[in-house]
Amino acid sequence: MTIWLTLIAFVVGVVWFLYEKSRRRSHPVSGGVDRSQTLPHQAPFELYSNSFSHCSRKTRLAMDELKIDYQYHPIDLIETGWYQTISPQYLKVNPSGLLPTLVHEGHPVYESDDILSYAQSAAGTDAPKLVPQDPELKATMDKWLAFCAIESGNPMGSMASKAGACIPGLTMPLFITAIRYIPLQRIMVGFLFHSDKQRPAFFSAAKLLGLRTLMSIKPLRRVVHASRDHMCRHLLTLNEQLAITEGRWILGENYSLADISISCLLLRLEETGWLIYFEKTLKIDELRDYYHKLKARPNWQTAIVNHGHPIIEQATLDLADMTARDPELYQRVYSGETPGGVT
Repeated sequence: MTIWLTLIAFVVGVVWFLYEKSRRRSHPVSGGVDRSQTLPHQAPFELYSNSFSHCSRKTRLAMDELKIDYQYHPIDLIETGWYQTISPQYLKVNPSGLLPTLVHEGHPVYESDDILSYAQSAAGTDAPKLVPQDPELKATMDKWLAFCAIESGNPMGSMASKAGACIPGLTMPLFITAIRYIPLQRIMVGFLFHSDKQRPAFFSAAKLLGLRTLMSIKPLRRVVHASRDHMCRHLLTLNEQLAITEGRWILGENYSLADISISCLLLRLEETGWLIYFEKTLKIDELRDYYHKLKARPNWQTAIVNHGHPIIEQATLDLADMTARDPELYQRVYSGETPGGVT
């Protein structure tokens, strides 16, 4: 009888897995608006984003700056609760399972930088101009957008030339700290359905081992510290540009999409503790003052402060507290070996 019950349970489990797998099929999508699809929608603009996602934050800042009224759909990542991006419901909105997604009159718009440009064109002629009319300034803005971008296919590629590529490595200590608030069974779902098995493997190790143990692993420390050393150079580059614009915005007089992207990069450095580290070790006074100006804009309150996530906010406090109380852990996270680095 036990053998038959075991066999039945096994068959039921396999059938369930195959059924769920068929509902969670994903595939890449091209950036921009897809007018071949019309999704169910209740408002002209609907935004699917995550409170912690770097790219989601850029989109919310732009939408709020442009004063575009939108219906908000919060979507979880595993570090903020569960793998909602690979749920059957969200994959109907974005088959790639990536965030954010803007839906305009039922048509999905994919990839954050494409969403930023689309939002500017959809906002109308009376909206603030976040994209310069001058072709030269527009080309310069595009370079800064690329400088801050995190590529979905290879997020840590081009660290030497792109500040955005340094963000995943610098965020690892905060990821590890936050994941202890996520039940292990939710993390394990990634092994079944997430296309990138390295994510659930990393988060499972983080859950089971904790920050102190993981940061004692040399290959992981090298990734974090390589990201730090490259980011040092990128922040100096930003500071030099702000010195040229004499404390205004990154392109000069006008706030643009480039400022939005840079602000999200600086926010991630702040919440991971890296901004304090860089301010102590680098002369980046112009960048510090610029960040204060960015946070003083009304869109910062509506797009960032009003969308804080309790897990990330607690993990930020935890990381700061643990590294302050444990000098050896601080050394492992922030101040380790710097081969060829700038400190």
